Amino acid sequence: MSQRGQQTPVGQLRYFGNGAPALWSSLLAKATEPRFVVAGKNFHTRSHKTRVMSSHRNLEDAEPAPPAKRLKSETSSDPSSAKSIGRVEKPVRREESAGITEFLCPDPPGFQGLLKQRYTDFLVNEIDKDGNVLKLKALHFEKKRDDAQPPTETKTQSNTPVTDFTGVVGSSNGLAKAAGVGSESRPERSELEARGAGAREDVAPSADEVKPFELEDADRALLVSWLGSEITCSLVKLYNDILAIEREIKPNYKIVTPETKLVSPKPIDDKDARSLLHRAIRSTFSGKIQSSTTDECNIELWATRISGPKSGRDGNRREQRQPIESWDALGGEYLHFNLYKENKDTMECLGLLGKFLKVPPKLFKFAGTKDRRAVTVQRVSAHKLKAEKLAAINPKLKGLKVGDFEYKPYSLELGDLNGNEFKITLRDCAVPEGADINQIVDQSVSVLREKGFINYYGMQRFGTFAVSNHEIGISMLLGDWKKAVYQIMAYDDQSLETAPREEKQRAEACRLWFEDPTSSKQAAEAVKLMPHKFLSETSILRWLSKPNEAGNYLAALQKIPRNLRLMFVHAYQSYVWNTVASERLKRYGTDIRPGDLVVMSSEEVAASKPVAALDEEVPAPEPDEDQFMRARPVTEEEIVSGQYTIYDTVIPSPGWDIVYPQNDLRDLYVEVMGKDGLDPFNMVRNQKEISMAGHYRRLLYKPEKVTWEIKRYEGFLDQLVETDLMYVQRQRERGKGKLLTRDEGLVQEAVTNPTGSRTAVIIELRLGTSQYATMALRELTKGGILTHLAQNQQNATAEA
Repeated sequence: MSQRGQQTPVGQLRYFGNGAPALWSSLLAKATEPRFVVAGKNFHTRSHKTRVMSSHRNLEDAEPAPPAKRLKSETSSDPSSAKSIGRVEKPVRREESAGITEFLCPDPPGFQGLLKQRYTDFLVNEIDKDGNVLKLKALHFEKKRDDAQPPTETKTQSNTPVTDFTGVVGSSNGLAKAAGVGSESRPERSELEARGAGAREDVAPSADEVKPFELEDADRALLVSWLGSEITCSLVKLYNDILAIEREIKPNYKIVTPETKLVSPKPIDDKDARSLLHRAIRSTFSGKIQSSTTDECNIELWATRISGPKSGRDGNRREQRQPIESWDALGGEYLHFNLYKENKDTMECLGLLGKFLKVPPKLFKFAGTKDRRAVTVQRVSAHKLKAEKLAAINPKLKGLKVGDFEYKPYSLELGDLNGNEFKITLRDCAVPEGADINQIVDQSVSVLREKGFINYYGMQRFGTFAVSNHEIGISMLLGDWKKAVYQIMAYDDQSLETAPREEKQRAEACRLWFEDPTSSKQAAEAVKLMPHKFLSETSILRWLSKPNEAGNYLAALQKIPRNLRLMFVHAYQSYVWNTVASERLKRYGTDIRPGDLVVMSSEEVAASKPVAALDEEVPAPEPDEDQFMRARPVTEEEIVSGQYTIYDTVIPSPGWDIVYPQNDLRDLYVEVMGKDGLDPFNMVRNQKEISMAGHYRRLLYKPEKVTWEIKRYEGFLDQLVETDLMYVQRQRERGKGKLLTRDEGLVQEAVTNPTGSRTAVIIELRLGTSQYATMALRELTKGGILTHLAQNQQNATAEA
């Protein structure tokens, strides 16, 4: 790989502080002039005078990437047994193998740092459609209550007052309050009236002492306007019947409910008006009359079930059952909440929630997936799930929490976000000898703000197992289902020996299956060993364990959850995009050229009237991409006029519903994909879901916000930034709730040590929905990032 910009010779790198790990030293010690190794990458030294400073310069060709490790075929000449079929040599996957070779601004010297040494070094907070950064603030659910409480000197039938979510509690003029009219003051009701609204003494008053309930004038006027005078009068009578039953209820009665059901004389089409009416009825009649909306938009009204007190074994009376609030009264049928997770996948967390609540994980919807090795906060919605039920399982959850509950009338869908805010800690940072770290970081951040970065797909897109996701995608696009299954199930010797426990179990299960991949019994034994978190492998083994299904590889692939199945073909699209983007910058730098593509305006799209093929559906965007857009070639006149710049340029991923650049980049698609046996102009497949429609992605991207700070620290495990759960703990320490226990999550405090021997750089930035923070960091540091995964691979290699 060629490094853009002048590099510091070996021996001139210094570590900022005395505590830098021996890792950097071991890497540099292996280097020889004129090359040196930093962060698992090879760099060439280069004279500053030889750099071409013009914006028209061509970028250097990158060193060819090492050949990818291929899966051994069944016809391998390897004399060993069939056990070796699925075993591959796991390569240290480099950026070049994913088409990532260039830097947008090679001039700043960059610096080195360790990324994700701890998962708390990578904080991600989702940004919703309104531009709000989601923060975990509260783990409990608190109903909204009115300041005016019922009289306290009387005993109620329940310790919990009937609460209306509009903020009105047990008030006879609640309808007027909810509607915003009739706000003039009025005298308080008498004690007997209060008793009639639901409060009663142990000794029921006589009928002569009780006055029947009557509506206030403002309440009556509004009810009549919505329901008519006849229904309004019937409602008042029904309410008085309920109060009479409550006064006369006997200890041994179980349920006493008036059979009356009322229906509004005409439909109410305005949903907001219906919601207001539902809330007002519950407020006015103290929650003792329920309401719902029919399919024809009429309002049905009936009495809440009345639970009569009955004697328990200890002689105490049970509390009355509380009225059940309607979903409209709560705010909608969908519960929205913040999901806070530590070092877990989004789907893994939703599976755990479903397990504790005994509901299917598909009940939950979200806007986008988040990194695993990180601390993330994202919005999730669930249909007809009560907040109290969800909040109650918080103490049982380890590594994840739910909070900030709110009811809405709509569900979340993929793409319902504006991006993510990242707070990233780079540890053990090193700079060239004699350089000032503050100056280098400030210069690098300034360039990133002004110029942005190449909008590459990050390495996480391509997976971490023995075979890259995009290679599996190639096999699927070629219709080689058996090879695709073998590639998914591939394992390596390193995973069998030094990998974490679950990855080791995965490798052992795969090895067991490869001993006889044609046997359903072998697949059944392997699936017992496979950790459930590996959904693709588990789905394949479960299907192949069925009698007479061994060898049905296409069906096995189709049992993988759709989003995971499509991940492989999307990874291939990403590989092609990265490769074309790198070559485009090598050839033409940051100059926009005729034939490059720009996004069409809505007016241009309407005028062009694009129509998909009759047998094809309009393509949907990928989960981490912007909404589908149309593009067209830019003309030389538009370039000369300054109407478009390089920041308007988009590069297409291959597919049947996109336009390719109308210049020599078009031939580049043929060349790149032709090596894999694929034709960019023939992307329709018999399996419709892998018929890639394609999409467009901006070549360059500027972060909306970039800030930085430097912290000194000493300990390897020092916590340097505060997570959202730490914030919740800090608030509780101030008396705002019960303290969390260590079993409930991370509760330690962030440390500050100005005299520490180690140096960390903390970067905070906001990116769009389809941008990778690792690619922004790559541009910022000029490739000086070593991830925890690469570090582990380096250590394993050194030990070997």
